[in-house]
Amino acid sequence: MKPGKKGAEMIRARSGWWAAAVLATVLLLATLMGGGRVGLAVAAADGSAWLWSRSAGEVDRVNPDSGKVDQRRAVTDSRGHRVQVTQNDRFLLIHDLDTGRVSSLDLNGLGFSGRLDIGTRGDPHLAMGSDGAALVERTTGAVRALDPATLRPVGPVLQLPGPLVGGEFDDAGLLWVAVPRQGTVIALKVSPQGASVVRTAEAAPPDHDLTMTVLDQGALVVDRGGRDLVVATGDGTRRVTAPVPLTGAMVPERTHGGLAVVTVPGAGSVVTLGDVRKGGPVRSFPLTDPVQEPAVPFAGKVYLPVRETGQVRVFEPAGRQTGMLSMPAGRGDMELQVREGNLFVNSPGSTDALVVGGDGVARKVGKFPGGPGRGGERPGKPGGEASSPPLIPAPPADPVFPDPFDPIIPPERPEAPVPTTPEAPPPGRTETPRPPAKPGSRTPKPRTPSRTPTTAPTTQSPPRPTPPTRTTSPTSRPTTPRPTTPRPTTPKPTTPKPTPTRPKPTPTKPKPTPTKPKPKPTQTRNPYTPAQVCNATAGGNYQVQRSASFPGGRIYQLYSASTKKNCAVTMKTTDIGKGTNAWIRLQSQKGGKVASDNGTFKYYAGPVFVLAPGDCVRYSGGASGASASSGWGNCG
Repeated sequence: MKPGKKGAEMIRARSGWWAAAVLATVLLLATLMGGGRVGLAVAAADGSAWLWSRSAGEVDRVNPDSGKVDQRRAVTDSRGHRVQVTQNDRFLLIHDLDTGRVSSLDLNGLGFSGRLDIGTRGDPHLAMGSDGAALVERTTGAVRALDPATLRPVGPVLQLPGPLVGGEFDDAGLLWVAVPRQGTVIALKVSPQGASVVRTAEAAPPDHDLTMTVLDQGALVVDRGGRDLVVATGDGTRRVTAPVPLTGAMVPERTHGGLAVVTVPGAGSVVTLGDVRKGGPVRSFPLTDPVQEPAVPFAGKVYLPVRETGQVRVFEPAGRQTGMLSMPAGRGDMELQVREGNLFVNSPGSTDALVVGGDGVARKVGKFPGGPGRGGERPGKPGGEASSPPLIPAPPADPVFPDPFDPIIPPERPEAPVPTTPEAPPPGRTETPRPPAKPGSRTPKPRTPSRTPTTAPTTQSPPRPTPPTRTTSPTSRPTTPRPTTPRPTTPKPTTPKPTPTRPKPTPTKPKPTPTKPKPKPTQTRNPYTPAQVCNATAGGNYQVQRSASFPGGRIYQLYSASTKKNCAVTMKTTDIGKGTNAWIRLQSQKGGKVASDNGTFKYYAGPVFVLAPGDCVRYSGGASGASASSGWGNCG
């Protein structure tokens, strides 16, 4: 008996419900059997970003839609360290800058899949595109392709003339680097077969100081030795003149969108380049704060981080300020990155982060309980609770490789003195080959010419038969040769003189070669003053009271009669514009108040403030391993 119309509809409804139930069950089983891979694979490409939390020693994934941290992964033995996070939709590369260890996190299963030890020497930099990864040793110029899953080096090493600048992928999958020694910019293709050069273009005169940001397609090269901005793409290069000198200019390593921004502390300006592929318009506006990080363009606006105040100023490209993002807990410690249509502002040393959408609206994110946002609950042990999958330890020593660039570092100048050894045997034929005689054999050289004149008359005895032919006055003749015997001493020393001068050209030849790589232009004068730094943070007309210098910097203590506060700052005098470790500490004697600042800074550490009425203060600080301090002073 056939069912009626109403019965048929009920059957179809039931079958649809069962189909949906079966599909949900299959998806649930797939999620459970696959360790959550179905849900995580989708979430990996939803615009979220992984941010480093230094105090917890973990990476946290921030969902920009919910404003919550939905995943955490602990990084072994990295708590309190400086860590750089590189990510795409499939993998996360975690580079511990303090130890040189690199871990690869598979975002599908959230397990560590590879590990690599690249050390802390030189300037190693990790870059990852949508399909590949590379290790760029910017000091030596070596580039090596990596398997992002296992971190195993693949293919041969590509050796470029170091040092290199840049090293990021554009949206077309090309890795861009600049070679200041040649004044060129190079596009590289990275594949499982290794890294290869695709295109080379001229960007500046050789040995100019360059910096570079990688665009969506191509790169923008900044000539810090002049005013040129060079846009390099696969189609060619376009040169634009900046309105201010670009000495000490800073740019983000990666620029997303059509607006490019160059921060120039030395000129006190920010230069904007709209529609960067077409080269304009070019504008500039003044800096109102001392800054140590470059401004970041996002969604047609300029975001300028001011680490000393924990604020991010928002400008239009022409210079009109349209907003201010405030993150007080991030004072002195802020990182900005653009990822998939969102701007993430992270403070690695605090519980705070910000997410800014394309509409410019900022959302606070609490990475742990107690933060201002809606962060998930922080586990007792980072990344170790049921809210996230169990931690898969990094593989044993098998995937760990030594520094792959050790074998390819060319022997710098040990062979320069070698050419002098072939010339050493003639003066001392049997003794010079002996190692102990080498240093001694060179010193007797000036002495042997003085002895050779005594043997020279014996060698010149063949000409004597000519005088005996004149037998008229043999007695007087011996008196004349005796003065003539010293005469050979005058010409003879002239003959050895060329031999000492021969080695001179050989050592002098290598001398120009070490000066060829000229990273020195970056060590320019610090564009900021101590009073400028203290006053920009708190106001109050701070004046310098005393200071102490150390190799690479100077510490200043300042005081404001209006605020009654003491201020201290460590100003760098070398490696200006380059991020190096610097610190400052200010302490009161009776009250026991302590203010300190420590981190990676390009220009200065601090400022730090202590209110100590009727008390004495002392300061200490340093940079790059050197330090200085003072005794108790400024009492009252």
